[in-house]
Amino acid sequence: MFEKVRLQITVLTVSIVVCLYVVSSLGIYGLVRHIVIQNVDQSITKVLRSDKGQPGRLLAQLPPGTYILIKQRNQTIQSNAPTNLTMKLERLVNTRPSAQRWTVMWNVPTSDQTFRLTYVPLPRNSRNKTGYWLLVVNLTKEMTVLKELEHSLFMVGIFGVALAAILGFWLAARTLLPIRKAYERQLQFVSDASHEMRTPLAVIQANLGVVLDHTDESVLDNLEWINNAHAESRRMNKLVEDLLTLARSDADRAPLDIQEVNLSELCQATADLFHPVAEASQKRLTAEIQPQVKTLGDQDRLKQLLLILLDNAFKFTPEQGTVTLSVRVDRAYATLSVTDTGTGISSKDLKRIFDRFYQVDSARNRNESRGSGLGLSIAKWIVDAHHGKINVTSVLHQGTTFEARFPLYRG
Repeated sequence: MFEKVRLQITVLTVSIVVCLYVVSSLGIYGLVRHIVIQNVDQSITKVLRSDKGQPGRLLAQLPPGTYILIKQRNQTIQSNAPTNLTMKLERLVNTRPSAQRWTVMWNVPTSDQTFRLTYVPLPRNSRNKTGYWLLVVNLTKEMTVLKELEHSLFMVGIFGVALAAILGFWLAARTLLPIRKAYERQLQFVSDASHEMRTPLAVIQANLGVVLDHTDESVLDNLEWINNAHAESRRMNKLVEDLLTLARSDADRAPLDIQEVNLSELCQATADLFHPVAEASQKRLTAEIQPQVKTLGDQDRLKQLLLILLDNAFKFTPEQGTVTLSVRVDRAYATLSVTDTGTGISSKDLKRIFDRFYQVDSARNRNESRGSGLGLSIAKWIVDAHHGKINVTSVLHQGTTFEARFPLYRG
């Protein structure tokens, strides 16, 4: 599909280049030719304005390459042109109207010479005889230059079309690259989403099937299967919410309610929520919060970020381990970080930790802490949407630190 589109873009690009070049080349050639002929016609007009009563002096003043053929009323002919050219000119004049002025381009038969001819008739005498002036300007050199210009424009056009085809093909590939990647990500996203939703649906179906097979039993007797189905339905609901969040972010349809946010107070309130979780799981939560650290952002989204990072840290921290939440000012940034003393992440997994649906190895991704693999993707989107940066550092079997930096607000 993309190769076909790439070829179509290339053909369209080359077509546009060809059209523009043809128009510009014709314009350049036509303009140069017009200027050349206009200059010749101006020189002819200057000669015609000279004193016609003294043809001998006029013949002596003509510039090189300019000839004049004067046929008086008494039918005598004066000319500074070669004899053979004079004879050809007389034959040409006899084939054209004699009573009106005309100007033509003339290619000499059996020759590669080109002339600009201007014919001016003289009034008739008492014997009804007329004469004429025929001004002849040799344009052979000028026409040769014009032919060379035409050839040069043609060759440049051929080279330009070939270059446009090569560059167009390359630029089309570069242009389609992000679209191709987005399309491939979309396909992978749909595939992963389908896979992730298949599991809870299968569990719900299986557990409800057990309940339906024991309709003679009470609800209390089937409570285990009902609870399993309910838990998976909640997990699937969370997955769908995460998918919708990422879909809206991809379509730029997840607006932020930007306002002044006191990160110190937000982090302290969130830490207070997690203290019971830490105690229940026999883990320690410490908060190192610098007061009055502020930024501009969406408070709900920033709280969602904190929940994702803290939940992730508690999942992968063993009993008696420590999770540390800190907020501080670092130059022009408000920095919050979550550090755990958990299993850590390998360097191979760190490169893809923010990819959608990506799960680290089984040693870290224990069944009891299994997630959808979308939390950190959402966390990265929240940070990016606030013009911040998020980094992760980890040492295997020692712990992990997620650090998010936002522009500091000093208002």
